[in-house]
Amino acid sequence: MRIALCHLEISQGPESRNIKLLEKAVRIAADNGAQWVITPETAVQGYYFYKLDPAAQVEQQPSAKLNKLLALVKAYGLFLFLGSGEYDSELKCNFNSCIVFAQDGSICGKHRKLISHGIGAEAWAQKASALEPVNCGTIKVGALVCADAWYSDHAQEMHKKGAQIIIDIAAWPPTEVCGNPLGAWEKCSEVTGLPMLVCNQTGATEWMDMTIGQSVAIEKGKTKLSYSGEQAVLLLDWDERLGEILSDEFEIIKI
Repeated sequence: MRIALCHLEISQGPESRNIKLLEKAVRIAADNGAQWVITPETAVQGYYFYKLDPAAQVEQQPSAKLNKLLALVKAYGLFLFLGSGEYDSELKCNFNSCIVFAQDGSICGKHRKLISHGIGAEAWAQKASALEPVNCGTIKVGALVCADAWYSDHAQEMHKKGAQIIIDIAAWPPTEVCGNPLGAWEKCSEVTGLPMLVCNQTGATEWMDMTIGQSVAIEKGKTKLSYSGEQAVLLLDWDERLGEILSDEFEIIKI
């Protein structure tokens, strides 16, 4: 299986620009054989959308704005792990989610962020509590959002529930305040024995420099592939039957 990590500069939006960039990245990934495409945290709105505009409204997903993106999902027949804020009309609150779209463009599962900071850029999002793998065809995926991987408990719970791989969508560079997340990601892989993929983002902002953020592929607790820098689509091959990462380096397509 070929998997694409979309290492993009999307943290400051605006949403319309981000969606066009996501459409472009999905096309590149699919044209290069990707069957799964993974985006960073809050890729739709941009991680800092609330700091830039506290009056911004989060919509139910998928909104009509995603129609072209989901048309690509259907046309290429792939799975899309989309980082997006979403409004829950029943609970009347917002969540910071990894929404997984199946090959027909429908939602096949989602994970809502458990460890939400609740202040600053994440003041808009409610903390969630559910922790269940997502069925992507015959494969169970333990999807997490950023700080959900800070401790290995969540990855272990996903493993107990049958996850065959852990995917973390992130806005998390190494910093003095937040620490270097690489050790936490490696721990999640080490204690579960599962491969772990992290799709991070790039771009310098006044609040945080994400240009040093790493997107990584980890196996048996060790980082096997790593990338930081300019935005790019990162391709790797994974043997889903053996659970092994086959690539020795990312295939990097700059955007």
